Amino acid sequence: MKHKWLMLIIFMALVLALPQGSWARVQGACSDCHTMHNSQNGATIYANGPYRALTKGDCVGCHTGTNSGSNNIPYVLDNSQPNYGTFGISGNTLAGGNFYWVKNGDDTTGHNVEGIANVDQNIGMTPPGWNSGFNANGQIAPNGWDHQLTCAGVYGCHGKHEEVDDFADIRGAHHADDSTIDGSTVGTSFRFLYGIKGIEDSDWEYQPTSTEHNQYYAVNRTDVSSMPSDTATINYLCAECHGDFHSGTGVSYTGSGSPWLRHPSDFALSSASGAGYTDYPGPFGTKGTYWPGAPLGSDLTGGVLSTVTFSGTDDIVLCISCHRAHGSPYADLLRWDYNNCKASSGNGSECGCFACHTNKY
Repeated sequence: MKHKWLMLIIFMALVLALPQGSWARVQGACSDCHTMHNSQNGATIYANGPYRALTKGDCVGCHTGTNSGSNNIPYVLDNSQPNYGTFGISGNTLAGGNFYWVKNGDDTTGHNVEGIANVDQNIGMTPPGWNSGFNANGQIAPNGWDHQLTCAGVYGCHGKHEEVDDFADIRGAHHADDSTIDGSTVGTSFRFLYGIKGIEDSDWEYQPTSTEHNQYYAVNRTDVSSMPSDTATINYLCAECHGDFHSGTGVSYTGSGSPWLRHPSDFALSSASGAGYTDYPGPFGTKGTYWPGAPLGSDLTGGVLSTVTFSGTDDIVLCISCHRAHGSPYADLLRWDYNNCKASSGNGSECGCFACHTNKY
């Protein structure tokens, strides 16, 4: 009996001594993603496969499905209309939303990614606000946009932006040790967004709460005349393709710009506390409670925040405070229906703008 207890203690010690990354890598059955021979009983299993690395599908194919809260693969495209709800936090869409609506013909509701949707008929291939100067390493579309947006690669969001082919650009990242998200490699970057830092929710924000959600890295800027100095923020990720929306003296928390050229992302709510911003989340909870319907960025020092202190380091407005990265049922990839936002109407249940603009509710 003593021998058995000794063996158990040794086993537990060895398990606890394993690197943290052993728990953080892609988990689940190998067969979830790979096929060894693509043959069963003399017949082909996957008509168009196998793909490289013996995967069952490409980026789109592998990430198409319906989220249940227990799936090992995050699904960003559903074959049937997802349950989005009003703000996308109570149904079965994840942090980035879903490509379903843009795939089914509404260009305004999502990014027109190759293999999912056709090129946007109004915008074309070049992202609105494109400014090559905002790509710190000169890797994203260095010669301009002559290719449709892809999931990863030179013309995509994920990966290192070195390969035009998105599969090649993200190779190896799914099995990397991501116990530390520092942006140094694709695998150790927030959601494989090269160079970006953050804290990842384990179920990709399936029905997030004030205590369980992604924590996005951001800084409170004071200089808006040039590109952001910190290239590891989630806002900088957006700026790499939409650079003109992230710079210029036409926006400032001092109100010096006239007219303002863009919504003041990269600024802390407490920078303009006189306008009721520090009553966040307004009608959606107790003052200072983090609300995933309109997420705020932080410097990450406090970990995953459940409370916002309005210190200037945990109350920073993000591009994704209002937008979904993949798509939503609403125009401009917004988290809520902007057409239902009516000042002084008290319809806070429909308009997320009031989470920050609390004195307009």
